[in-house]
Amino acid sequence: MKKIRIAILGSTGSIGKTLLKIIEKDKKKFDVVLLTANKDYKTLLKQAKKFNVKNLIITDSKNFELLKKRNLKSNTNFFNTFNKLNKILKTKIDYVMSSIVGIDGLNPTLKIIKFTKKIAIANKESIICGWKLIEIELKKIVQNLYPWTLNISQFGMV
Repeated sequence: MKKIRIAILGSTGSIGKTLLKIIEKDKKKFDVVLLTANKDYKTLLKQAKKFNVKNLIITDSKNFELLKKRNLKSNTNFFNTFNKLNKILKTKIDYVMSSIVGIDGLNPTLKIIKFTKKIAIANKESIICGWKLIEIELKKIVQNLYPWTLNISQFGMV
């Protein structure tokens, strides 16, 4: 059975943690390929180890440097920007949860749309402020957009 490839933008927040708890119940079905955070590199590292994630983005430059220093011998890829998604995601992934808080979530959401088959947005600011931009990106690649829900069976994931 093919694993569902997933990325979680904002994995250290409450929605990201909730989704990881759901995934943990059936780890064999999922391949978490990317986790992101702003500052909480300690939680991000714990999540990466637990789910064997090879790609991490932490956007705060100070915490990015701390993360790199603590993991010099790691085979995990560390990035501090969403501008390298083409290096991280060589092929389209199945699902993205965009749960970065506030308007900060808009740019990463716009950047990752072309790399996924389905995207869920749990960020009202991105939708309210950036809907027209999101809609333009979605139309370019016939994308599926879903509001966040704990019943992820609608995504064909359970």
